[in-house]
Amino acid sequence: MPDEFVEKHAFVLLEIRVINRIFVNIRLFFGMHIELHYLPSLAYMSLLTRRDESHLFEIMEHFPKQTYRNRCQILGANGVEVLSVPVLHVPGQKAFTKDIQIDYSQAWVRRHMGAIQAAYGKAPFFEHFEPFIQAIFAKKNKFLVDLNIDFLKLSMKILSKGFDYSLTDDFLVYDGLSFYNQIQAKRDTEVLNSLVSVPYRQCFGTDFVPNLSILDVLMNHGRESGRILEQMNIN
Repeated sequence: MPDEFVEKHAFVLLEIRVINRIFVNIRLFFGMHIELHYLPSLAYMSLLTRRDESHLFEIMEHFPKQTYRNRCQILGANGVEVLSVPVLHVPGQKAFTKDIQIDYSQAWVRRHMGAIQAAYGKAPFFEHFEPFIQAIFAKKNKFLVDLNIDFLKLSMKILSKGFDYSLTDDFLVYDGLSFYNQIQAKRDTEVLNSLVSVPYRQCFGTDFVPNLSILDVLMNHGRESGRILEQMNIN
């Protein structure tokens, strides 16, 4: 009896996984699969905005360290600055991205807002967007996933783009349109070599710096940023 019970429920579990895989592939047929980034780069945003489609965000992976999932790059008076969101880790355990919690014991929100204001305080659209950024930080999202989605929603709204998305409920190898792990901090040179970048006005420096956070172009060009993104592409 116990063996029959185990076999029966194992079969049911397999059926559920197969059904989930079918629904995942249906969603991918109409959209794309990618991980979530914090205040994403222009390469990332060009993928999301290249056409109106739904997005399937991967949250069932084991959370990897030192990636754009919790960091971004902005341009300040002293050059490129990396902003990282500290997260809580359970020693000796692997955690799913969906379960990664933000560490508010560190004063990172104040540092990030200070860095953003120093970098873009004199940018043409800073006063327009700063209150919305402050409001997102003020929510104190418990989970990194929610913080990243909030900033994506804001960016897509400014760009006048629809934002239809879903989250994975299982980690699988996808057969459809997937850009999972294609844009990584460890592969910056490779990404830049494949990116058709469009120079635009920046606040600091005489040489254009490509593939910064979406904040950089939004602060300098506002809703016109969508036109810039449309001209960008990843080969």
